[in-house]
Amino acid sequence: MKLKKLFTLTLSILFIATLSAQTKKVATNKLIKTLEKNKKTGVTFVSDINLNGIEVLENQTLVIPSLKNETINFVAKIDTEFLIERIKYKKSQLFKVEFVLQNENTKTYEITKIHNIETVKEYNTRIEKEKIEEEKRIAAERQANLQKLPVQVISHDTTTLNISEKSWLPSQIQDKFKSNLQTYLGMKTVVDPKAEAALKKLQAESENEGRDENSAIELGKIISAKFALFTKIRKVGDNYVIAVDFTDLTTGEQMATCMSKEYSKAEYLYGNTGAVDELTLALSEKLGIKVSDLNKNCLTSGSSSLSVDEQLALAKENEAKFKQIYAEFEKWTTSTDINATDNIKIIEAEKANLQKLQNALKNRQAELQAQKEREEADKKLEAERSIALKTQRDKLAQDAAAKAAEIRKLKMEKLGVLGQINVVESKKKALVEIRQGVENSSIELFNQMNSDIESEFNKITNKSYSTVELGSDGKPTEQALTRRENQRIAKCDELHQKFYADCESVKQATMSQQNALLQEIKQDQTNLAKIKTVNSMGDELKVSFGPYEGSKNGWNAYLSLYSDGILVYTDTVIVSYEAVAGKKAPNMETELNDSVIEEYTNNVDMYNSLLIRGAPILYFEIEYSVKAKSEDKPSEYDFIYKNLKVYNTLSDKVVQNIAINKTEAKVMNPKQDLKIYDGIVEKEKKLAKGMGFIKLCNFYDALKFVKIPYENKIIKMLQTEVTQYLYEFVMGENPSYFNRNPAEGELQEKRPVEYVSFYDAIYFCNKLSTMFGLVPVYCVNGETDVTKWNYVPHKEYELEGKIEQNLNANGYRLPTVEEWEYAARGGEGFDYAGSNNIDEVAWYDRNSNETHEVGKKKANGYGLFDMSGNVFEWCWDSNYFGDRYRRGGSWYNYADCSKVDSEGNYDAEGQDNRIGFRIVCSLE
Repeated sequence: MKLKKLFTLTLSILFIATLSAQTKKVATNKLIKTLEKNKKTGVTFVSDINLNGIEVLENQTLVIPSLKNETINFVAKIDTEFLIERIKYKKSQLFKVEFVLQNENTKTYEITKIHNIETVKEYNTRIEKEKIEEEKRIAAERQANLQKLPVQVISHDTTTLNISEKSWLPSQIQDKFKSNLQTYLGMKTVVDPKAEAALKKLQAESENEGRDENSAIELGKIISAKFALFTKIRKVGDNYVIAVDFTDLTTGEQMATCMSKEYSKAEYLYGNTGAVDELTLALSEKLGIKVSDLNKNCLTSGSSSLSVDEQLALAKENEAKFKQIYAEFEKWTTSTDINATDNIKIIEAEKANLQKLQNALKNRQAELQAQKEREEADKKLEAERSIALKTQRDKLAQDAAAKAAEIRKLKMEKLGVLGQINVVESKKKALVEIRQGVENSSIELFNQMNSDIESEFNKITNKSYSTVELGSDGKPTEQALTRRENQRIAKCDELHQKFYADCESVKQATMSQQNALLQEIKQDQTNLAKIKTVNSMGDELKVSFGPYEGSKNGWNAYLSLYSDGILVYTDTVIVSYEAVAGKKAPNMETELNDSVIEEYTNNVDMYNSLLIRGAPILYFEIEYSVKAKSEDKPSEYDFIYKNLKVYNTLSDKVVQNIAINKTEAKVMNPKQDLKIYDGIVEKEKKLAKGMGFIKLCNFYDALKFVKIPYENKIIKMLQTEVTQYLYEFVMGENPSYFNRNPAEGELQEKRPVEYVSFYDAIYFCNKLSTMFGLVPVYCVNGETDVTKWNYVPHKEYELEGKIEQNLNANGYRLPTVEEWEYAARGGEGFDYAGSNNIDEVAWYDRNSNETHEVGKKKANGYGLFDMSGNVFEWCWDSNYFGDRYRRGGSWYNYADCSKVDSEGNYDAEGQDNRIGFRIVCSLE
């Protein structure tokens, strides 16, 4: 046996030695020389090789940059699927590689193993895991965005509703969805009327399978919302149904679609536990947004079924949610993502509304907390009370609950007063929008009229004179010039009359709708003024009790009146002992019998326990009405509280009458002002009447613009500097130093206005924009209305406040420095605007000692006059010290100042007879 073991051991040693002899470790720096000398096919070589940049060719040939040599070739005898990715994943360059000789003649080696890299199976497992993790990350990011980025709620399709329903129902649905998305799903909702039309168009294209994904993405960039909830209200026979589509505006993806069951009345769509509540729950499931059990209960059963603890928890939960949303809105008001003035106003309105909701919830929490504390105090006395007292109390509580359920059932379908007011406000909103639509159409017609006037004036001005209109000197006669002027005035009058007629036609097209809405609004306001009765068995009137007030023989009762979930009135009253017990309280001063006082005490304790525990042995009815205030206080209502009745639930009789007689004002937001404003038509009529068509013609003459292509857009620039005539027409005064004694053959009113500061210039721009019904560009401390700037042109030294410009507005403004220089160059390469010879294009110190009538020198390539010389022109930009740039030179300055690239600046409040301005506006 020993001999056998020795023989086996010897064989093993020889086998291991043989293997060792067939495997050779080679240092990297000696690898190539070793392989070139090798002629054995059975030897396995092992070396640390740099595999950075390895390539796998189609014939399994491997290209290793670090060993790139014509004498040595490598082919793979391993699985090369995803080999490069597997190697890269290790984030290493050196790998232990095993290979053997395949062909001595071609010096080809087979790589049989690469140590320390993944197998293909491991690679696939890792990639699949990373894919799942990425999908989870995207889903989590989307989930966060749903409760972080703003959602626009849009009433998309109301085609099956009647005219009256269309005027108010969509707004009710929109407001209810907006409230629900905030309260229950924690979303940030905005209502941006300017974006609604574009979004409705996008949704219509989507339903027709004609949507362009790119257009959806672009739309998502320009509006304040990143998601949209489209609602369709359909009437099926006598029933109503709502369908919703939740869309990601940044990608165009439809994320969730839901449809409600049918409801028999329109009010049920937005009432408690109605269609909107139903769809809110459905959306939460489809979008993966968790809704608390308490909120689910509210959406399915209403809040009246919740205990005090549950109501308190719900109030705290929702208050925290509103606080978070408010904080997000706070960020957006300073974010560059939402920087347009209108969007900021929308966000500010949302913040104000959230603040009101938060305050209401805080008040409700205080009430509930006090009630909870009273309940806990009552529990401490529970052990001291007799079984008989408990039995009597429980019997009273059961009977009262049964009666309360009966009353509650009768009052369930009643619409809250705020709901009624919202209906009125929705109709007013519809009326305001109709009127605004008429005004917008009038502004379009007005702009077209101005364009037509300019075109017709050019035709008349540029028309060749006939032989009979020329004198012997070949120049037009005085009569011919007068005839041309009369033609221009007649054409101006003709186009104005056409404008008035067209605007009246637009207005009349909507009059039947306006009148119908006005009639409905008046009727609704009459109905609001009727006495309303709300009892404490529903969700609107909440009553909780405080301690017994011995000196007043009654309990403190705290009233909270809600409408559509919003607190509208609070009060404290004394509910008498007699109202609760059915008999008068004994006189503590004159009653000498201790047993009477003991019975009185026991009864107070018993009823105190019942009332604090919330047993409905009493219920309350409050009478109130709502009156809309006069038109000069739009969207303001007086809530007039008349009387409070206390009923005994068991006897169903009035046991106490409490006079309230209080009036509280409430302002709805946003305000809907129904006053017919002084629109563009009336403004133009006043101008025409006050100035006469001769001056009006001159006004339009002074407002000739040329179109200039600039940075993928087109701007319109005034052909000349603003003249004294134009400035005085708009501002009512002429501050110019050179305002009389013009040069021979020139008109003073056609000289450029000067002696105007930068502040005067932007004041003029906003005022001119308003005259034309355009959106003013400049705002001071957030105000575009110049009457609120606390600045009097030419009187005030400085315009105080933060001055900003909104380049998205379509009104008139000063050019930027870049725009001015681009326009001055005129597409040409001259030193001065239009020529290298300054005398051809400019008034400057060598050829002038005062300003001159605009347009007397040669125009540049864009048809602009006096871009060099005459007066410096203000630009928008400022330097580090706050001075504003001026360009172009003047009548007083030397030639170099008139070059198109010459720069200068001046105090913004500075007024000088060398400085004027010209205006631009963005056309596209």
